[in-house]
Amino acid sequence: MNKQEAIEIIEQDKIQVGRLVETNSGAHSIQQKVKSVDYVPLEIVVNTIDKIGLKKVVVPKYVAEWIEECKRSGWHLEKVLYRLDDDEKVGDWAYDENDDLIPENVDMIARAWLDGYEIEQEKLYTVEIPNPNANKWNATVLKRRDNNDNAIELCVYVRPDFSDSDFQLTESEIKQDFEWAWDAGFAKEVE
Repeated sequence: MNKQEAIEIIEQDKIQVGRLVETNSGAHSIQQKVKSVDYVPLEIVVNTIDKIGLKKVVVPKYVAEWIEECKRSGWHLEKVLYRLDDDEKVGDWAYDENDDLIPENVDMIARAWLDGYEIEQEKLYTVEIPNPNANKWNATVLKRRDNNDNAIELCVYVRPDFSDSDFQLTESEIKQDFEWAWDAGFAKEVE
């Protein structure tokens, strides 16, 4: 949370508790100004100030999913940190090749558990398979199917619009059925 977000939270929680009348008298006139008096409960201010400067850690999606599963299971942080290798992907992320914990990653899990987290955005790629026999307008590409099953298919398109999200795939989506296209270097990172 940054300072602006803190101010917005405090502004939202203001309660108008009264009105204040200011009186200024001059030589021949009296002026009165009415101002509203706002109150914010101290607990809200203190809790908001405590959160300033706490930036949410960014974790891979599979770590975020594992944390949420642990919370649903009623685990406490100590158990979470003790059982990091219960999930193979999380274990691979938390331990190095010598089976030693990676302190930075353990700290990130603890901070994510306590302070919240953001999910790391996976890099996106487009895949065009070279076809020397195709005309200049057609392209052989990988694309997410239109029927919402998230399957990836190899198809020929006339001038594909690579800005369309159906053509922008993650590494894992590509490798699931078309690892050969990834290994051959046909995937190009979306900028």
